[in-house]
Amino acid sequence: MKPIYKVNLASIKDSSGSRMEIRDQITLSNLEWEGERLLKFDNPWWIELEVTNVARGFQVQGKTGGSYQLDCDRCLEQVQLSLETEFNDLFLPESVSKQEEEAKSFTGDEMDLSATIMEAIILQIPLKVLCTPTCRGLCSVCGTNLNNATCNCETESFDPRLAMLLKWKQDEGGGDDGQS
Repeated sequence: MKPIYKVNLASIKDSSGSRMEIRDQITLSNLEWEGERLLKFDNPWWIELEVTNVARGFQVQGKTGGSYQLDCDRCLEQVQLSLETEFNDLFLPESVSKQEEEAKSFTGDEMDLSATIMEAIILQIPLKVLCTPTCRGLCSVCGTNLNNATCNCETESFDPRLAMLLKWKQDEGGGDDGQS
């Protein structure tokens, strides 16, 4: 993955308790999302960071935001949504970070925040994206977008894999009254 954002720590690395604030813009690359869907980021995104030297490493608090496009889960039309998310991570030198599961690592005077930023963004994207809460989706028979048009397809379709169950119900009685 191409680095999204790197922070140069040279100005605060030698004095514990010192911090720096950063306001900048980032560019995010499009991602494959849930199979063949494409998650498109409308660039640039804004980012605000506060990096603090905590003696044994660096505490990074930040937030980022922007907009993205994804297909509606019901009708497959492109939906544009905005997102704002926060993150807070501890970065330790690579030799120390292996001892702590929650910490992320860095080497030298530069810290790569790519994984932190993408993790925060991906965790905020909803599991189900809809163009509108009342989206009617696509017709399961002809594929017509039911938000834009109606079709004359038969809505009750029978799954042929269940034919044996229907035959069994008819042969054995299987009524709703509990009688066979």
